[in-house]
Amino acid sequence: MKKILIIKHGSLGDIILALSAFASIRAYYYNSKIYLLTEKKYFVFFKKSPYIDFFIEDNRKENLLTSFNRKIKLFSEKFDLIIDLQNSKRTSFYNLLFRIFLSAKICSSRPFAHIRYNIPNQGNETVSSGLLNQLKLIGVKRSANEDYSWLETKLKEKIIKPLALIIPGVSESGYYKQWQPYKFAEIAKYLENLNYMICVVGTKKDEKSALPIIKSCNHVINKINQSPPEVIYSLALQSKIIFSNDTGPGHIASLAKNNFVWLANDNNITRANRPEGDHVHQILSSSVKDILAEDVIAFIKKNKLF
Repeated sequence: MKKILIIKHGSLGDIILALSAFASIRAYYYNSKIYLLTEKKYFVFFKKSPYIDFFIEDNRKENLLTSFNRKIKLFSEKFDLIIDLQNSKRTSFYNLLFRIFLSAKICSSRPFAHIRYNIPNQGNETVSSGLLNQLKLIGVKRSANEDYSWLETKLKEKIIKPLALIIPGVSESGYYKQWQPYKFAEIAKYLENLNYMICVVGTKKDEKSALPIIKSCNHVINKINQSPPEVIYSLALQSKIIFSNDTGPGHIASLAKNNFVWLANDNNITRANRPEGDHVHQILSSSVKDILAEDVIAFIKKNKLF
């Protein structure tokens, strides 16, 4: 397989959940040229990684003419294999075009694939496991060396005490997945009294969610609007414990494999999107908003997470 095309769009969380699949593809096809069809906003992120050689832009909000012209350019590339890690209605259409205009083999869970993975009902496997199961159909096994050191960066802050990293925000559409910020603040104050340093990360839009934490503690490392993926990952590497909603930055922090407390709704979507690993500790409820701060404190005490 001299030339391989990977297709992957989605949210930041979707991208992070697919990293083990990217690492496995690169390890198996180490001599191949690997192209990625994705949105331009992810180019900088993937350029830091060892997984991708070339990028092809495909933005979801492009007008039809621009999008079609990009697809025409794709057909001039003589790919040997196309791996659809997005597995969406959109990529079903792509698969049809590839079947008509290219001779490449297509691995996907969507129609028109040569090698098709049958996804079980939602909640029966995680996204990460599902993508790896899909790759098994083409002989790709999970890489034994999922090294994310390429994400690490030097931090300005000196971490002189045990660090608790808190990720209180969610996307604009994700309010139903957000544990209340004042409860995060209760956890932060409790840990600060145990001599922990507290750090919050998030985007500019997460300022309101971080404010109760900042106000309740004597000192907080405030990285709101200063926390790209590499900063989140590097802070997570330094953290003794991490608290997060079901959100993309939380998935990044989970890559550090330190104690990770995930507060989320108990449903099939959560079961599919949860991070994997023994370091992940789930606290779930039919509504995440019903989880009490006292319950979280009792949980981390019982499991000796701090």
